[in-house]
Order: sequence, then C-alpha cells, then structure tokens
Amino acid sequence: MKTQFWMTTILTIFLIAFGLANASAREVSKHQIPKAVLEAFEKAYPNAKEIEFEKEMFEGKAVYEVEYKENGREYEITYDSDGVILQIEETLDVKALPEPIIQAITNAYPKATIEDAERVIKPDGTVTVYEIEIKTEGKKLELELDSNGKILKVEQD
Repeated sequence: MKTQFWMTTILTIFLIAFGLANASAREVSKHQIPKAVLEAFEKAYPNAKEIEFEKEMFEGKAVYEVEYKENGREYEITYDSDGVILQIEETLDVKALPEPIIQAITNAYPKATIEDAERVIKPDGTVTVYEIEIKTEGKKLELELDSNGKILKVEQD
C-alpha cells in the first residue's frame, strides 16, 4: 500500500512539474493556428523557410508565435489570435550590434564573449530591447538591454 501511495505521489509531482515547465510555450501544428494568423503571416512572409508554431502567453493573453528562417536570419513573430503582430524577434550578427550595446557589455563584463544576439521590435519598427547571450568566466548569461545600452535584466542559463 505504501509503495502505491509513493508511486502515485511521485507521478503526480512529475506531471505537475512537467506541466508548469511547459506552461509558457508549447509547440502546435499549423492546423492549430487561427486562420487570421496564418493568412497574415503567409501574406507578409511568403519566402519563409523552416516554419514552426507555438502557442504561449504574452502579457496575460494567449498568443501565437511563428518561428522561421529567411535570408539566413531567424525570426520569431508574435501574433494575437486576430493576426495582429505584437512583436518581432530577429537574430543579429554579433558584429552588427550597435556601439552602445557592445560598450555596455564590455564595461559590465570585460572578459565576456558575445555568443548570440537578438533584437525585439514593436510592430511600428522601433527596437524595444536587445537580448544578448554572453559567456564570461565559465558562466552563460542572458542580458536584456535597451537601445541606449542600459542593462535591464540579467539571467543565468
């Protein structure tokens, strides 16, 4: 009886933990995406390759993220269920980062190597933040910086 109790308890904890870990985003098929989202995406990005879809929460609302590649770059477009773009994430060549971003990272983490860079763009084309992955002193960090180079957030991977 005790064995059955513990097995049930462990299974329940595992299922809860697994569910919470995947609550923020989950991969979905093209057929699970609202028609308005698909039409908006396909019209705006007809040359997109390697397309993947996710459903996630954004600012308290269920949204759809379309990840794809085009012209050697990776993009993530976040849409609401009506097909309206909420934000765009674009990978950047590290060498193309603006000087204030590079300078801020160099000042805060002099021994860092920039490994990956993205910029988050509003629908009107303004950059909201830069998301930069760095490696420094054996640690991997993800930095979020504004356009002026101010570090807004630091997370350790």
